Amino acid sequence: MKGFAALIPVAFAAQPSFQEWAVQYGFNGEDSTMEEKYNANVVEIDALNAADNGATFAVNQFSGMNFDEFAATYLTAQPLDSSDLPMLEDLEEPQLEAEVGGVNWAVTPVKDQGSCGSCWAFGTMGALEHGHKQRTGASVSLAEQQLVDCDTRSNGCSGGRPDWAINYLAGKSIYTTASYPYTARDGTCKSGTASGVQVSGYSRVAKSESGLTGALASTSVTVMVYADSTFQHYSSGVLSPSTTTCSLNHAVLATGYDTGYWKIKNSWGTGWGESGYIRIGRTTSGCGPYGIFYDYPITMTGVTSAAEEVQV
Repeated sequence: MKGFAALIPVAFAAQPSFQEWAVQYGFNGEDSTMEEKYNANVVEIDALNAADNGATFAVNQFSGMNFDEFAATYLTAQPLDSSDLPMLEDLEEPQLEAEVGGVNWAVTPVKDQGSCGSCWAFGTMGALEHGHKQRTGASVSLAEQQLVDCDTRSNGCSGGRPDWAINYLAGKSIYTTASYPYTARDGTCKSGTASGVQVSGYSRVAKSESGLTGALASTSVTVMVYADSTFQHYSSGVLSPSTTTCSLNHAVLATGYDTGYWKIKNSWGTGWGESGYIRIGRTTSGCGPYGIFYDYPITMTGVTSAAEEVQV
C-alpha cells in the first residue's frame, strides 16, 4: 500500500475565481481584459503545479498582468556596460572545500518596490542595511527613493544597476526612509536626514558556486538574475530552473544557501513568495540558476555607521 500511495498525485489548491481575486487585491472585477489575462495565468499556474518540480505556484498581486507587462514594470535591471569598472578589487575565489551546513542571514525586513522598476535600488539598500546591522546590531531603513531620484547613471523606475548605485552613494550621506519616503515613481533629487551609514565602494564576487558561498559566509550578497514567469507566479518551495539563461533582468539580495538552494530576498512585498523570499535550486550548468552567475555578484565594502562608536 505504501508504494501505491506514492503514485497518488499531489493535490494543489484550486485558484480563486477572477472576481474573488479582484476583491482580495483591490482590482476591478468587471475588467474583462484583466479577467482574460488572469484566466490565462491560472492555466499556466495549474500547469506549473502539475509539473511538481519542487515549488508551488499561486495567484498573487501580479496575476492580472501578462508576463510582458509584468517584466516591463518589475524586471528592469540593466546589463553591464563594457566600460564600467569596479570601484575596488575583485574578491579572490576561495579554494574549493566541503560546505559545512548552510547560511541564513537575518537581514532587514522585506520591502515593496510597487509599480516601479527599482529592484536595483532595493538590492543595493538591502545589502547596506544588513551591513549596518552586522556592525551595530541595530536595524535601519535606508531610502531607496534617494537612489531613484538622485542616481543619474541609473534610470529611476525605468531600471538601473546596484554597482552604479554604489558608485553614486560612495562617500555621500545615505538618507533614512522616514525622511525620504518611497513613492514608487520618479521624482526630483532632494535632501533627507542622514542615517549615519556610509559606504566606500563594492567588490565583485567570482561568478561561481564557490565564489558565492564564500561571500555569503561573511554577509549577504547583491545578485542579478533572469526572472521568468515562474517568479511571477511563485508561492513557496525550491524553484528548480528549467533553463540557465545567460542574461539578467532583476536585482535581488542573496541571504543564504543550503545544499540544494540559494535563498533570495526580493522586493515585491511579504505577500509574494515565502514572506517575500524565494529559494532557487542550485546548479552549476550554464550561467547558474536563473543566470545568477551571468553578472558579477557584489558585496558592499567599507560600510560604516555613526552608531558604531556607541556599541559595546
